[in-house]
Amino acid sequence: MDLAVLTDEHLVGVVAAQFVHGADAPEVIEVWLRLESVIVGVRVAADWSFQIAPDEPGQGYVLEEWGDRVDVVSAPDSVPFVRHIGERLVRVVERFCDGANGPEVMGAEFVFESGSVVAESWGGDLRLTRG
Repeated sequence: MDLAVLTDEHLVGVVAAQFVHGADAPEVIEVWLRLESVIVGVRVAADWSFQIAPDEPGQGYVLEEWGDRVDVVSAPDSVPFVRHIGERLVRVVERFCDGANGPEVMGAEFVFESGSVVAESWGGDLRLTRG
């Protein structure tokens, strides 16, 4: 995806997929950024690659054999993107690392008017931090 198309879009909402295991705190495993003209998914694929792509939030589901579930909900305040709702996305800067087949995208910094959010693949999990 050409990330330049996201420039100057306003963030209007954030949806999160949360993995819920027993009494453990839910873990955010994917987010969708609702921008003015597009919705993009931010996730880590099964091969641990970091991905940003146009996508719609899916439905939650239950993993009956383990008693776990994935809930798709409006993102909680703990997701750093939430504090930027209503702001303009100034730019998205991909972060790379050296891989066996050349440079691989391992994350991105989403720069908003009042700060930034870093999303990255960290040990196969999606890690979201304030920039």
